[in-house]
Amino acid sequence: KSGINMDAVRQIGEIIKKTAALTADNDALGCAKLVAFCNPVEDNPFMAGAFHGVTQGDLAIHVGVSGPGVVKRALEEVRGESFDVVAETIKETAFMVTRVGQLVAQVAAKRLHAPFGIIDLSLAPTSEIGDSVAKILEEMGLESCGAPGTTAALALLNDAVKKGGMMAASRVGGLSGAFIPVSEDLGMIEAVERGSLTLEKLEAMTCVCSVGLDMIAVPGDTSAATLAAILADEAAIGMINNKTTATRLIPVPGKKVGDLVEFGGLLGYAPVIAVNRFDASEFIARGGRIPAPVRSLTN
Repeated sequence: KSGINMDAVRQIGEIIKKTAALTADNDALGCAKLVAFCNPVEDNPFMAGAFHGVTQGDLAIHVGVSGPGVVKRALEEVRGESFDVVAETIKETAFMVTRVGQLVAQVAAKRLHAPFGIIDLSLAPTSEIGDSVAKILEEMGLESCGAPGTTAALALLNDAVKKGGMMAASRVGGLSGAFIPVSEDLGMIEAVERGSLTLEKLEAMTCVCSVGLDMIAVPGDTSAATLAAILADEAAIGMINNKTTATRLIPVPGKKVGDLVEFGGLLGYAPVIAVNRFDASEFIARGGRIPAPVRSLTN
């Protein structure tokens, strides 16, 4: 509600740049663990943004469900059908996946002698074959993720997952939507490599999905001011739309556009993506605060 603190945004951009510079042997894992949030939720069970907020109790079991591969397989059964059928199919699938998550949460809470908190309905991809949010969007008819229609497809997916999941869980919270981390989604990686998915298209997609620009490798010579300006853009989307957004950018020393960067494990790998070459340093140097919108005063 207090707007965007641009001095803090500038400092975060500098921290990202310094962290990358201090990381040895072009290993960008240090940056991969740094995420900046706008409007963060206090019951998020998904890393790297997971935390138990100050308004929460001392202990709770929060469970995140996923299942992009299950949704993809369900949509394979309705190829050529209308978007009405697509939405209903996703809702039904999300209901079943969430119901399993609810049962797991209840068992875990009982065994750990802790109160059950929430179910987070987010679709979290991995770099394994068949576990991709991008592939769900392509199953809807897109030649490649990032093509015209991608934002509309993602909006449908996000909404249908929430509608189906809410009926299956007694308490829903967290981020509850579709994640689009580039390095952790094989379909996203392939889309960047073939040139259909750009940083600007990813930013547009963050307007309708969970979180924001996630696990994106950028050239090592990207300036701290440019990083800060991208953070400011993403924070503005969150502030104006009253939603959670976040940024996890990874400048990789010595790497240029098209180079591949291995992060290892669940963090996967990513091709270095192009960043707009025009300068925003004077904009970032202004400091101060971008005022919150009028809706922030609603009580």
